[in-house]
Amino acid sequence: MGQAHFGKRLHGAIIEPAGLLAPTFMIDTEALARCKKQQQFIADGGYLTMTPQELFESNAQFHETLASFSGNRFHVQTVRRLDQLRRLVEYRQASKRAPRREQAVEHLAILACLEKGDRLAAADHMRKHLEQARRHKVAAELFEAVELPVEAAFASA
Repeated sequence: MGQAHFGKRLHGAIIEPAGLLAPTFMIDTEALARCKKQQQFIADGGYLTMTPQELFESNAQFHETLASFSGNRFHVQTVRRLDQLRRLVEYRQASKRAPRREQAVEHLAILACLEKGDRLAAADHMRKHLEQARRHKVAAELFEAVELPVEAAFASA
């Protein structure tokens, strides 16, 4: 993974959980319900039929919605900017369906914590979710980087 992409992922893993713990945090219950409905649809099999763009946008919408609850416009702008930067890399990997269901299930766990009023648990789940996503990206990009056509591998022998 490129150093800049790694930095964006690490920055997000710090910023997003902090937003859930902000003193100005306030849940918009209608936005939370829409977010939950969308993530449940994805987890229930929607990930199998959604386009890579739809999968990315639903993921970005989840993170931006939770950032908006922070009550801090700078926090929201930062998460949006990180999503814009991620968009370039993510569309390529959004065709990999299996992780999309797992991400939706993780999103639903975060939302469940927020519904119970447990922002500390939600922030911890968010941190773990972002770390897991970062690890998956590292692993995927390492394997993509070493893939060679068969003839190229034998040409150097």
